[in-house]
Amino acid sequence: MEQNEIILSMSNVNKSFPGVKALTDATIEVRKGTVHGLVGENGAGKSTLMKILSGVHTKDSGTIVFDGETIEHTTPIQSIRRGLSIIYQEFNLVNTLTVGENIFLGRYREMKGLHNSHKKARELLDSIGSTINTHTLVSDLSASEKQMVEISKALSFSSKLIIMDEPSSSLTADELKCLFRIINDLREKGVTVIYISHKLDEIFELCDIVTVIRDGCIVDTKDVWKIDEAGNKTENLTRNEMIAMMIGREIENEWPERPRCAGDTLMDVQNIRTRKLSDISFKLNKGEILGFVGLVGAGRTEIVRAIYGADKAKDLKILINGKQSKIKKPRDGKRAGIGLLPEDRKLEGLVLSFSVRDNITMSSLEEITKFGFVNSSLEKGIAERQIEALSIKTPSPNTKTKTLSGGNQQKCIMGRWLEINPDILILDEPTRGIDVGTKYEIYVLIKKIAENGGSVILISSELPEVLAMSNRVLTICEGKITGEFNPEETSAHEIMDAAIG
Repeated sequence: MEQNEIILSMSNVNKSFPGVKALTDATIEVRKGTVHGLVGENGAGKSTLMKILSGVHTKDSGTIVFDGETIEHTTPIQSIRRGLSIIYQEFNLVNTLTVGENIFLGRYREMKGLHNSHKKARELLDSIGSTINTHTLVSDLSASEKQMVEISKALSFSSKLIIMDEPSSSLTADELKCLFRIINDLREKGVTVIYISHKLDEIFELCDIVTVIRDGCIVDTKDVWKIDEAGNKTENLTRNEMIAMMIGREIENEWPERPRCAGDTLMDVQNIRTRKLSDISFKLNKGEILGFVGLVGAGRTEIVRAIYGADKAKDLKILINGKQSKIKKPRDGKRAGIGLLPEDRKLEGLVLSFSVRDNITMSSLEEITKFGFVNSSLEKGIAERQIEALSIKTPSPNTKTKTLSGGNQQKCIMGRWLEINPDILILDEPTRGIDVGTKYEIYVLIKKIAENGGSVILISSELPEVLAMSNRVLTICEGKITGEFNPEETSAHEIMDAAIG
């Protein structure tokens, strides 16, 4: 590789945080005009490496050369002005401002007023094929539209390299196609993209090169494809090879064998009616994994929130073991033997400023509290038991949950419910933003819950996940159940037909 082809070189970069060595001699080179994938398990060091590059963190040692310039100390603003932008998984936008105001936030004087800001924002959005009105409030945009605003903001700084951290985590299939089209257009224009994702299908479809990082060390960098003299494209790296590099071991299957222990009816849900749901009724069997399949916005989450008591529903009747349960709020759901791992773990599942111990023991407080005082010894025992059982990577139980990787945060919620062993566990997008190794661990946990007599409702936007893990699948479209299927006897195409109405 000739030196003038390299837009970014990071050599022997080291970074430590209290109690954690985040990066060890990390070395990576990125070629101009390519889409460079960066993959690894949660906590492997991907985000740390990119935050050092963008100036959020300061490296302890090592060398960084960007576009021919050696960078010793930098800030996020300086990085942006050099032509290096990062789009985080949680969008860095102001919801109460318009699209045009967000794209040129803090630069109105430079743009000679808001009128010119909107005019230039229109040009940037047009350049990526977006028809979003620049006067629309960001709060009114979909996830994919916000993604386009972030990309336009990066382009407004004439970015030579754009880092995208889990950009597809909340996008529908159509929105993902739109994102891929934009990234391919950027590549054709000579803009370099570093694409971070846990979804390996996206890496193979989109990326030219991939770097694998594990435990803070770069394992390897390889071309995803090789092209022969005739221009034929063949695989240079298999999916199993990539997984093995990521987790440090071979796994024969991405999913464990489906549990086969479904028994009699445990829960009978009748007539859920809300503004979005119409006459939702279904049964859940003991020891069964019941999958919900539907497009984003179909009503999957609304169904389980109503069952758990988080949302109000008219005429709802829930029978558990043949007896009616009055569930009006989450506390009632918990007492009825139902646990919920919510779709948005950071907003609804965790108190990020609390410790790992506090988050794990939340559902056990009634059992370990007497006369208003928490038994700290019991609390510590619960936390340590679940940290060990689920292999939660944390320096200590007292570590703030916000410092953990997404997968380990998800394990904290799983540990919370496993400690009290609910009869019914509802998992809403349990593996979103989680690496393939941790996914497999969560799949094994789900299987064990069913084998131990518990029942699981599994909601996921990843169809292969639902089909591989579920005993039965319900399809949901526009607030209605449109079909019931045995995933072993029905094709994915038939199930998606029912899911899209």
